[in-house]
This record gives sequence, C-alpha cells and structure tokens, in this order.
Amino acid sequence: MIRKEEAYQDIEFPKGFLWGAATSAHQVEGNNTNNQWWAWEQEGGHINDGSISGRACDHYNLYEKDFDLIKQLGHNTHRFSIEWSRIEPKEGKWSKKEIDHYRQVIQALNDRDITPMVTLHHFTDPIWLAEKGGWLNPKVVELFERYTRKVVESLGDLIPFYNTINEPVWVAYASYGLGVHPPCHNDMNEFYTAGKHFLMAHGKCYRAIHETVKDMGFKIKPQVGIVKQMMYYDPVDPNVKEDVEEAERMDELTNRWFLEGIHTGIIRKPFGKGEELEYLKDSWDIIGVNYYTRSQISPRLNDPKVLELMLSRRGESTDMYEVYPEGFYKQLMSVKKYGKPVYVTENGIATKDDKQRCRYILIHLREVHKAIRDGLDLRGFMYWSLMDNFEWSLGYSMRFGLIEIDYETLERKPRPSAYLYRDIIKSNKITAQQFEKYL
Repeated sequence: MIRKEEAYQDIEFPKGFLWGAATSAHQVEGNNTNNQWWAWEQEGGHINDGSISGRACDHYNLYEKDFDLIKQLGHNTHRFSIEWSRIEPKEGKWSKKEIDHYRQVIQALNDRDITPMVTLHHFTDPIWLAEKGGWLNPKVVELFERYTRKVVESLGDLIPFYNTINEPVWVAYASYGLGVHPPCHNDMNEFYTAGKHFLMAHGKCYRAIHETVKDMGFKIKPQVGIVKQMMYYDPVDPNVKEDVEEAERMDELTNRWFLEGIHTGIIRKPFGKGEELEYLKDSWDIIGVNYYTRSQISPRLNDPKVLELMLSRRGESTDMYEVYPEGFYKQLMSVKKYGKPVYVTENGIATKDDKQRCRYILIHLREVHKAIRDGLDLRGFMYWSLMDNFEWSLGYSMRFGLIEIDYETLERKPRPSAYLYRDIIKSNKITAQQFEKYL
C-alpha cells in the first residue's frame, strides 16, 4: 500500500492527458431488445438481484443531458460502445435510424469538445448471430468485419479512436468455459474456439477500419486497439515454485497469448495450432487496459495453511473484489514491451461508500503516474463507470458510478468522487492535500 512519506506529494500528469469515464450500450442505453443478453434476461432466474436491464439509465434518450453533465465535470474524452444489434437487427439488414442515432451521439460529444472513443463490441451479440452459434461459428469473423465496415462507412469521419472488442478473453471464458454469461456453456474447448475467433476478428476489424477510412477519403486518422482486461495473478507464496508456475500459467491463459497473438500474428496453443496470420500481426495502434483487482493463485488450495495465508494477505474489500493497486502498475508495465501508446480504458470500484471510491481513484491514479514516470507511454484514463448501471449477471445491485442513478426517477446525481475527479482533471494533477484528505 501507500507509504505516507511517498503519498503526500503533488503528482502531475502529462500535458494533453485524456480524462474521462466509460459506459457500454447494453448497460446504460435501455431496451436493447435484439441482443442475446436481453433474450437471456427474459428467461428469468439468471440475474442475481432478479432484475432485467429494461430501460436501464435511458441513456439512449438522455445522452445529451449526460454529455452536458460530463462536460461540467471536466471530462475531455468519453468511451462508449455501439450496439451491433441496433445497427444490424436482422442479418444483412442495416438500420438507418440507428446509424443516424449514433451519428447524433458522436456529434454531440464532438460539439462539446469531448473526444469520442468507440467500442465496437462490448459483450452483446445480435440474436440472429447467437442463433447461428455465436462466437463458435467460424463465419463470425467475416460477419464482425462486415459490421465494422458498415459502422466506419457511416460514422468514420467522426471517430478518432476505436476499441475493436472489449475484454475478448473474458467474454469467451464467461460464455463458453465458465458458463456465467449466455449461452452458459461449460466446455474449455469451446472457450479456446471462441477465443481464437475473437482474436481473428480483432485482426480483421483493425484492417477493415483503416482500409475503409482510406477508401471513403476521410481526413481523420483513427487510432485502433483492443481493450484487454488485465487481471493480475499473484502467487499465494512467491517462494513456492508450484504457486509461481500456476500464476504464470493463468497469466498466459487469460492475458499473454492474446496480446502476443496481436504482436506476432501467431495463435498460440491451445487456442490455435501456432498458425501465423499476416493480417493479425501488429494489428494495433494503441492498447486499452482494463484493471480492477488481482487473483491469488496456488494449486494447493486444499491445504488449510494455504487458505489461511491467502486470507492473511487479503487487502481492503469492495462490494465485488479486493483492492490491489500494486497489480495495476505491474500489468500496465507488462505491456510496455509492445511500444504502443496505452490508455486505461476501465478502472473502477463497486461500492456504496463514496469515500472508498475516492480512495480507490487516488491510489490507482498513483499507480498510473508511477507507470508514466517509469517510461510507459500512457496517454489517458477512463474511470468505470460514468454512472451506475446494469452490471450484467449481478443486475443493479452494484454501484460503480461517478454519477448516482435513481432507477425510479432516472435522476442523475454526481457523487463527491465525481467532483474530486473533476478537480484532478482541472489541475491535471493530484495534490498532497487530496491524498491527505482521503488516505
């Protein structure tokens, strides 16, 4: 954790640093009735708090009000996703109405001098795609590429930043390996297949964006990257070889093979057979990192002494996970080797205690600053989330937002953490007094 003699000093961020927050379409827009998550919710019994996404935050209709609010809060960038099932509600059928809607959304950000960062896939698929086997179907790669080209043809003159896919390895694992997201399969071979298709789709998507921008004659030169969730795997006992090796294995399974796949163009086993794809190699201009917490790792969990050690090492808890900022720095520095500009595309906390949220923001931004100081080309930070929202299988029970949502009235109310964040953005630094107040 932070030592007092280190913490209570001003820390300043680079000039031109991008500050903002993130959302995803299904979690905030409301009434995304044509995707597989909506269909799954209607079955009942899947969401922990018994809710369904429903109208969510009604951001689909209230986006201008929300953008006025983030402008007041000083944000100069905003990350959000475009809902594939709105753009292509039926296979091969494009919705001009929805394309026009997203054009208005992006233009509203540009009109407020807020830089848009667009995510093309954030967990949800059109129902028609799910019925064709979703990410297990090899055709999904070309279908996603086709959707990407349509978005860029229609909106690409307004978009400076693209995230191709949000947390692709987690989506593949949660949907096909762990079975906690639809279609809720428990098959590791399906996880490997879906993961491979996500990697291939990213490479195709990257090329499609740049080719389409060129073909359309747009003056904009977009920056395109992946958003990778970077769980930190910490051996329970770093002096025990088995723990270290198991942590390395988990890091390879969920992090390294995907990043190295983009870097080298090679799909590692068990996701592939070592095949090399030229279109995949170096298919990124930027890297997006999502970080929340660590996982303590050991193959010896049936040993009571190991469990006792895990508990003794556990830090502060949130409503969802442990606070472990040290892992943030380590995972940020782990992508330095690729030589690409890095953006923190998600970092945040589920808590009803906003003082805890303030602490979380400060200690994690301290790790961001440390990474920059140590040579990482890190250019922006986006808190998750802008507002309370539908937290997937946990429903509305988790409160991540800088902005509190009253789900009965849809009233937006910035929390004290939103104003702390505003003050950091305004000065482009964290002051010793801010550390002293919250730590």
